[in-house]
Amino acid sequence: MKFLTTILFLFFFEFAKGQVPGTAIINHALFAKFDLSVTINDSSSVTFNINAVGGVGQITEVGVVYGIAKGLTTSSTLCRPSAGSPTFGSRIATISYSGATSTSLTVLSTSTVNSQGTNSFYVAPYFAKLYAIKNGQTFYGPEIEFLPNWPTQSQAGKTWVKANLGALRVAQSSTDQDSYGWYYNWGKPTDGHQFRNSPTSNTQFSSDTPTPGIFTCCGGNITEWQTTRNNSLWSGVNGANNPCPSGWRLPTKSEWETLFTTSPTITNSSNAFSNNLKFPEQMGRDRGYGTIMSSNTNNIYWSGDASNPTWAWFHYSGGGRVGGAFHPTYGAAVRCVQN
Repeated sequence: MKFLTTILFLFFFEFAKGQVPGTAIINHALFAKFDLSVTINDSSSVTFNINAVGGVGQITEVGVVYGIAKGLTTSSTLCRPSAGSPTFGSRIATISYSGATSTSLTVLSTSTVNSQGTNSFYVAPYFAKLYAIKNGQTFYGPEIEFLPNWPTQSQAGKTWVKANLGALRVAQSSTDQDSYGWYYNWGKPTDGHQFRNSPTSNTQFSSDTPTPGIFTCCGGNITEWQTTRNNSLWSGVNGANNPCPSGWRLPTKSEWETLFTTSPTITNSSNAFSNNLKFPEQMGRDRGYGTIMSSNTNNIYWSGDASNPTWAWFHYSGGGRVGGAFHPTYGAAVRCVQN
C-alpha cells in the first residue's frame, strides 16, 4: 500500500510539472491552481468558472479565450456571422489582480440576433482556454470543449444533432435562414471558410490544413482543394479535420440511406423538413461562382466515410432525392451523428 501511495504521489507531482499539449508550461512553482470549468446556462449564456492562484511572482492579468475554433490565443478576435471577414474567437475578460482569486464570468452568445429577436450560440462545438499573464509571459491552460446549443434526436438507430452545423436553431420552416448553418468544402476543418460570405480562391494545397478562412472554388473549373485528395479527413471521430464535437462525426453513406428508408421516410424536400430531424432547404454553395445555389437544388448534405469519399445527397426542386459523389469544392451542409 505504501508503494502504491508513493507511485500515485510521484505521478501527480510529475503531472503537475508537465506541459499541457499546445500550451505554455504550467507547474506548481508558477501556479498553485490554474483551473477553468464551463457551466452552460442555456443556448445563449455560459459561465466560465476561474480558479487561478499564483506561486512566485505576480499575476497581472487573467481571462478566457473562447470560440468555434481550436487553438485560440489572446490574439484571437470575436466571431460573428455578419463579420466582414471571418474571425474565430473572443477574449472575453481581462481581470487585473495578484494573489489567490476565484471568480465566475457569465457571457452571452457572440452570435447575431436571429429573426425571432433572440440570441443563441451556434449549433457547433466551442472551445475555451484560461490564460494568465505573469512575469510578462502569457500562459494557457488546457483547451475545454463545450456544447452550449446542441439539440439531439434519436432516429434510425442513431443519435443525430437536430440542426445543421453552424445553425442558430432547429429549423422552424423549410426556408428558415437561421437554420441553414455553414457551407463546408468537403474535408476542411471549421476554419472560417464555411461562412457563406467567406472569400474565395482557386489555390490548391498539398497539406491537410489549408489557409484558414478561404472557400476553395471558382476559376479554371477547379474540383479539388488539395493537389492530392486525402479521403480520410472526415472519416470517423478521429478524422483529422472532423468538424463535429468529440464523440460525434459525419454520417456514412450507409447511415444516410438507412435514415432515408426508416419511417418516417425521406423522399423529397417537403418530407425532409417534416421529418423529426427538420432538414431545411439551405441549398449549397456553387463551386463555379462561390455563390449560394439557386432553388433547383434544395439542400446538399455531406457524408464522411473514406470508402465513399465526398458522397452527398440533395433534392431537386419539386423532385426526388439524389445521391452521389460531389466535388469537394462545392459547399454543403454538415449534420453530426453520435459515434
